[in-house]
Amino acid sequence: MVFSTEFSPLLEEFDKNERLTMAAILKYFENAGSRHSDAAGDSAIKVSETLGVAWVLTDWKVCVSEFPRYGQKIKVETWSEGLTSPFGTSRNYYLYADGALAVEGTSKWVRFDLKAGRPMKVEADLLDRYGPEPGKKVFGGEKLAKISLPEAFEAETKIQLRRSDFDFNNHVHNLNYFDFALEALPNGAVASPESAASENSSQAQEAAAAFKNARISYKTALKEGDGAIAKYAPLDGKSVVAIYSGAGALAAAIELY
Repeated sequence: MVFSTEFSPLLEEFDKNERLTMAAILKYFENAGSRHSDAAGDSAIKVSETLGVAWVLTDWKVCVSEFPRYGQKIKVETWSEGLTSPFGTSRNYYLYADGALAVEGTSKWVRFDLKAGRPMKVEADLLDRYGPEPGKKVFGGEKLAKISLPEAFEAETKIQLRRSDFDFNNHVHNLNYFDFALEALPNGAVASPESAASENSSQAQEAAAAFKNARISYKTALKEGDGAIAKYAPLDGKSVVAIYSGAGALAAAIELY
């Protein structure tokens, strides 16, 4: 079953060039999946509270062919591939702007027992309610490549975690790691990290919007009381950011290019 839903973009989700931001695209993909879960009787908040079970996001890959523009109608299609491991599934996405395919993405999820603190096997009847589409792939069916971290980083930024960063599971919400990565980018870190640096902070913000590809891998959830440090370096034509807890545990690795 391909689940389809529409969104009405908000003013703050666009940059000064009237382009929908990557952060907004990630939000639409996440919420499209959540709406699909609701329709399947697997509401994230209710299941977490009543059963102590959650879907934990482990990976994103999003590629923009054309950024949607202000005023365009946005529709997202999403579907589950079915079981991709005993503990998880992949969910894919298409985003259309005025009917034209503009963005595609994929994500990986693990079913997690919150009480036991470990992955659990996914019930076959649960995924059946989602109407999986195992033959419908994105990115030509390519598997997600592991993110390579540089041997050394060029810069690091201390991240002050705010109360608003935490979600209903008392973890830093997964989309906020992307925002942390943007904070770690030096001025001038455009799609090619080797581009000349700029002293203008507004140009740095515009540079961040120029990335058309995002790859995120989550490792350890940041929790209340944790510090956070985002470390940046260019690698193989990409801007790579690793986000660590104050204790030194890798929380997320992010590639932008």
